[in-house]
Amino acid sequence: MKFAPAAVITGILVSAGQARADLTIYDKDGWSFYTSGLVAAHYQLITGAADPQFKNSLSAAGGQILDERSTSDVRNNTITLSDIRSGFIGTQIGFGVNRQINERVRVTSFLSISMNGVNSNRGQNYLKDVDYREGWAAVEGPYGTFKFGRMFGLFASSSGEVMLMAFRYGVGHPCAINNAGISCGSSGAGPLYAGFDAAFRYTSPRLAGLQFQVAVTDPDVGVGLQMSPYPRVDTELNFDQTFGPARVRLYGQSMWDRIETSSMAMGGMPGTLIVHDVWGAMGTGIVNVGGFGLGGGGWTGKGIGERVPMEASDPANPLAFDKSANKELRLFRGFFGNVQYDYQGTVLTGGGGILFVRPTALDNSDMAANDVLKQQFEFHATLSHKFDAIVLEAEYMRWTSEWHFGEKQVLNFMGLGANYVW
Repeated sequence: MKFAPAAVITGILVSAGQARADLTIYDKDGWSFYTSGLVAAHYQLITGAADPQFKNSLSAAGGQILDERSTSDVRNNTITLSDIRSGFIGTQIGFGVNRQINERVRVTSFLSISMNGVNSNRGQNYLKDVDYREGWAAVEGPYGTFKFGRMFGLFASSSGEVMLMAFRYGVGHPCAINNAGISCGSSGAGPLYAGFDAAFRYTSPRLAGLQFQVAVTDPDVGVGLQMSPYPRVDTELNFDQTFGPARVRLYGQSMWDRIETSSMAMGGMPGTLIVHDVWGAMGTGIVNVGGFGLGGGGWTGKGIGERVPMEASDPANPLAFDKSANKELRLFRGFFGNVQYDYQGTVLTGGGGILFVRPTALDNSDMAANDVLKQQFEFHATLSHKFDAIVLEAEYMRWTSEWHFGEKQVLNFMGLGANYVW
């Protein structure tokens, strides 16, 4: 996969849970056991430009589809590729055990197991990696919910809700064309991927439509910035209310993570401590009226990346920060949106998004070591139809990446898929 936490993706199993049936197998004496899952396979055709050949011996930071020179036409640097892939959520099965302690207190739990890819194992990938994506328990009571374990992250989960409007049963951007694993949806061109983290999370009771969440999370440190003296902190204030036929959901989310490393010094002298604060803020809104849905939002942050905090898909040329001695963090902005219509199980969705990267002083100078991603944008359309537990899906996405010194890549992703959901 192209970025470490998306050795999944955006699968978003927490949100995906809204699409599954949660089949209860046992329910007696206050205990219940249930299972849920998804089996999917998607044919995807990719056409367009291969990764650019960067000028002046510069290396790329961000972007690229990692074609590894697998171009169909070397003279024109283009690709045409077919593959059978997992979807954005991916093939997975989950199990949960719930316990009703008394009338006011309940314990829920969930363990999910995902297969990284459904591609063939003949000469491509002999190891079908299995990922224990989630493993958490939650104590629910009158004063809120305390959740602990490994779970889908809080910050950026609201952009995942919008992304799932189009790619709950689809593929979108495949992350990397040479890996038929779980895909990236539209994250990287507006939406972020929250990832799965070890965390403690508190969720307040809902009052007048308002709810507060805070999570103390295993920190992200990235490549070359190796320490964090504190846990990462994510927060959310959300509003969920129905007004007649309309349901309105609003989210405000933030994250903060302090990272540190020591600079190297000559002659055995001690180096200096480099300290950076990685932060992000996101606002999202979703409105549903009858069969119509509209969702969108935006975010900004420092040290984030295309898709995940402290992103370093290429460890030698990370996008979250530059290669200066101080490892200056880059600034990012993203915007995303989808509009949807559901007619008796047939769902048509269209939308898009855009990401902006602000270069550092080093990126702009004659001493630049990287051609840094400047912006990335896409538009897409998806069509799905549900037959009982089977969902068929067709999609198209046009993706454009532009780099700081003028390189450009345009790609088309077309797909057909089948999903079995329970």
